[in-house]
Amino acid sequence: MAVLLSSCAQYRHAQIIQSRCVPHTGIYLLFLATAAKAPLHQRRDGLSRVSRHGTRDLAASASSAATVPPSSGAGPSDDDATVPAAVRSPLITVLLPTALALLLCNMDRICLSVAILPMSAEFGWPASLQGVVQSAFLWGYMATQLVGGALADRYGGKLVLAGGIAWFSAASMLLPLALSPATVAAGLTMPVVLLSRFLTGFGEGVALPSMSNLVASHIPAASKARALGLCFSGFHSGNLAGLILSPLLLMSCGWRGLFYVFGLLGMPLLFMWLKVVPDSPANQPAAVAEPATATATTAAFHSKTGVTGAEAPTVPAAAPGSGAESPHIGSSAATTGSRTSVTSGSDVSIRRMLTSSATWAIIAVNVVNHFGYFIYLNWMPTYFNKALGFDVRSSSFTAFLPWLVMAVGSSAAGLLADNLVSRGVAVSAVRKGLQTVAFLVPAAALLVLSQPGISPAVAVGCMTLALGTTSLGQAGFVANMSDVAPRAAGKMFGLCNTFGCLSGIVGVTAVGFIVEATRSFAPVFSMTAVLYVIGTIIWNIFCTTEPLF
Repeated sequence: MAVLLSSCAQYRHAQIIQSRCVPHTGIYLLFLATAAKAPLHQRRDGLSRVSRHGTRDLAASASSAATVPPSSGAGPSDDDATVPAAVRSPLITVLLPTALALLLCNMDRICLSVAILPMSAEFGWPASLQGVVQSAFLWGYMATQLVGGALADRYGGKLVLAGGIAWFSAASMLLPLALSPATVAAGLTMPVVLLSRFLTGFGEGVALPSMSNLVASHIPAASKARALGLCFSGFHSGNLAGLILSPLLLMSCGWRGLFYVFGLLGMPLLFMWLKVVPDSPANQPAAVAEPATATATTAAFHSKTGVTGAEAPTVPAAAPGSGAESPHIGSSAATTGSRTSVTSGSDVSIRRMLTSSATWAIIAVNVVNHFGYFIYLNWMPTYFNKALGFDVRSSSFTAFLPWLVMAVGSSAAGLLADNLVSRGVAVSAVRKGLQTVAFLVPAAALLVLSQPGISPAVAVGCMTLALGTTSLGQAGFVANMSDVAPRAAGKMFGLCNTFGCLSGIVGVTAVGFIVEATRSFAPVFSMTAVLYVIGTIIWNIFCTTEPLF
């Protein structure tokens, strides 16, 4: 509660948004959504000006990256003229639906970390086998990161994520359906469980690359970090919802009912997604435009949304070859307009990306981040249960607090980053600084956790501190992906996340064997802390915000 009250102070100028397009998502997501609409006090040097009247900078942001007309069927309908601009804004039509989709993704993902306790008791799984079971999700998740990013850049994040929602929802229900008495009697329990979790991860693997594409397509670069913060708040809120609902469902209908309920939730989400989210432009959504087309695009945007030129952010093109850093790196057409002609990101090959040290800096940080993140995600309830002696329900509810802080921190990270940039802080300094804090503070917290004899209160506090500050990375390495690859944001995300998922598979699996061999989580915490320090050094040496792809 104290965390939410402190967040309220940051959002005191925001308005609660009410729209029939928004289903029952809970006060929390609506509250975070209003933060995305808080006015930005931009630089006085003319890079970007936003009206003081506005809690509308995200509400007024159409796809400035899309400089070509939509394809047939993708343009506004005749009814659009009668729909209020606030309802048609990217905040309502893109960011909130994306946050909800990511919320359900993580609910379906994290439910196994709670269900693994009764399932392992029923089927006699040791800790090492539990690690293998939990890593199966990541096998599928890794398989569709790169292809999901490429498909999102080619066909748009809306269609790709719609397919992902349908897929992972069906795969979640497959687990209890396939574990029939006949399957168990035939000794096929483990193959069925692994296949089901693989397929769930396979469907969810397209979610974050699609999100990256949607943000790059529909959100101006001046508000990019804040938009990502809102989306990731939904992502981490899925952990909160999963940890709250999972033990309740376990007590009322068993672990099988848990997977049925979470799987069925995908049906209304898919319907809402197809109804609300706008279609992508005909060409590459994150394409970079010529300066000459920026004016026409801006005029079209004003006409569609009803926002006047005085209210909408304006971004002048960078001087040719200036190399000067602009805060508007990413989806804005003017960001690199004088350097690059209109091309789609399909001409950017993976091989070309891998020749850049900037790409490898993001990959290195992604590997470290995912190693720690998936350990928290999959093993935290088990740590609280086995190491601290909490029962299943208490373990789940105690794990709720760190994820709550991380969800709030994701939104706060975007607000902080955009505010720093608007005050004239170089984008590279913002990316490096926030990512450094996001790694070094958790490293210190994990070193405390590795000490013997710490109390449950200290353990929960350290875990909360570690996860809360890790969320600052959303405005660090995550935002940096579209900094360096404005025309291929989905592909860059998929490439880097593929390496990250591989790291998560190794980490989640290794924890099971380490805990089984040492009867302690201390070696895991110490190893993760060392990786955080190494990742920080690499990041600060090789990170750049120059648009390269």
